[in-house]
Amino acid sequence: MPRLPHSLLLKAYNISPLLPLVLQGTRSLPSAVNELRWLREHVLKTNKPTPTTQKELLRLCKRRAHSEPLQYILGSQPFGELDIKCRPGVLIARPEPEAYTTYLAKLLLKGSKGDRGFEFDERKPLRILDLCTGTGCISLLLYSLLVKRFPGVQINGWDISPNAVSLAVENLKTNISKGHLKIHPSQKPPPIQFDQVDIFSRFNRGQKKQLHCDIIVCNPPYISQKAFTQDTGRSVRKWEPRLALVPEVEVEGYDGVKAEDVFYRRLIDLHTRFARSKLLVMEVGGDAQALRVAGMALQDELPSRRDTVEIWRDWPESKNGLEGNGRVVVGGRVVGVKGMGHMRAVVVKSPDYVWSKDGAGLASR
Repeated sequence: MPRLPHSLLLKAYNISPLLPLVLQGTRSLPSAVNELRWLREHVLKTNKPTPTTQKELLRLCKRRAHSEPLQYILGSQPFGELDIKCRPGVLIARPEPEAYTTYLAKLLLKGSKGDRGFEFDERKPLRILDLCTGTGCISLLLYSLLVKRFPGVQINGWDISPNAVSLAVENLKTNISKGHLKIHPSQKPPPIQFDQVDIFSRFNRGQKKQLHCDIIVCNPPYISQKAFTQDTGRSVRKWEPRLALVPEVEVEGYDGVKAEDVFYRRLIDLHTRFARSKLLVMEVGGDAQALRVAGMALQDELPSRRDTVEIWRDWPESKNGLEGNGRVVVGGRVVGVKGMGHMRAVVVKSPDYVWSKDGAGLASR
């Protein structure tokens, strides 16, 4: 990692003697200014300025200088209207999943009103399975956005990591206690449940029951070994769990699938052959992977399942210039693309349900 110019460090020091420490973690002066403000607010939230609080602020700034993520230092990250706890060993919640989760909920709410969206009968329980759930942020945000329109919504979050499952349960309890989620303790079955499950293993009876759902959402590990070493930031490599970022599974029958794409092969199998779900939303790591995954979904031929595929960018609701709604050709088929930014999610749905009509194109098998 290149050293910071002395002139930049001096400029930071002239703003605040603590700023050069934070700058070593952010590598950007505007970001460092913002983060120092957040760190100061965090320390002073329950304390008045004293020599003790100054020492605490210095301690936190030194942690940031070693590239420890700000979210781990502060202990939480906003996600929609929720407060998601963060700690080492579990992947940090990020803005892009928040954007596509919010957009998915919006389409479900529009469809339930007979508008242009995903049509599900709100009188029936809406069953959602959130795979590789991590902090549980997607499960919790979906519930908070959908429960008024779909009072019978049932969300199950699975993760292979016991640390992730424990934190997801903690986030559930925390957001209930803060009033962000309206769930009565006596509600049976609980509308949100988190379990430790390896999605490549054999499923038991209870897991098979949860797998028969309407919607599957997943933010899987999708970074190649090479990209993890060369392209990810120091903060990610040093502090965030490799298990949640790099697929390290060997699966028979997936010959020809790139190592970083192996989770998508499994997810598409679960969607089409096991869960028979109506909607599958998969986060991807960029344009090249999005096109590969879309092609994988289109090639997964089942005579009884003529699914359609769409790609969402980082900000799927945005429409602006050439990066707005558009189309790409994948394996000779036209696939609709929504939003601005990098390609962020591949969405697969069964023919029984209606896409939002403001899309620019769909591909059917």
